[in-house]
Amino acid sequence: MFYPLYVLTIGADTPDFHSLTKAFHTYGVPHQHVSPEEDGSVAFYFYKERADAMFVPTLIMLDNDTCQSASVLGQLKHHSVLRRIPVIIYGRHNNPEVVTLTYQLGAACYMPRPDNWSSAMMAFCSYWQKRVAFPAIRAEDILL
Repeated sequence: MFYPLYVLTIGADTPDFHSLTKAFHTYGVPHQHVSPEEDGSVAFYFYKERADAMFVPTLIMLDNDTCQSASVLGQLKHHSVLRRIPVIIYGRHNNPEVVTLTYQLGAACYMPRPDNWSSAMMAFCSYWQKRVAFPAIRAEDILL
């Protein structure tokens, strides 16, 4: 069964992030953002106190250039339910060591940062919205 695409992005609030956000809006992709500066970023997002406003992501995107993606991915992959959510790590460089580490840590893929998010969003949405079936996850199942 196909579930809608809901994206949680984790990374710094940069001009590139604003371009990504604008592309999500243009293509109607619901999304939320967690800044790595927030105390405990991922843990903070999934605290029980936030249950009323919970946005349950079906896809998580980590900005490798502005957050400690290996640490965040480690937190996600050690949670019994969050580990089922596909994680994309994206970044400026296509360094083979970074790409290899990304897959070793359990990410669904490493995506080189596109020059223009708006231009790349059609292909992104075509794949993630129309070709991928996500697991059904309820908010109460993922709260820490």
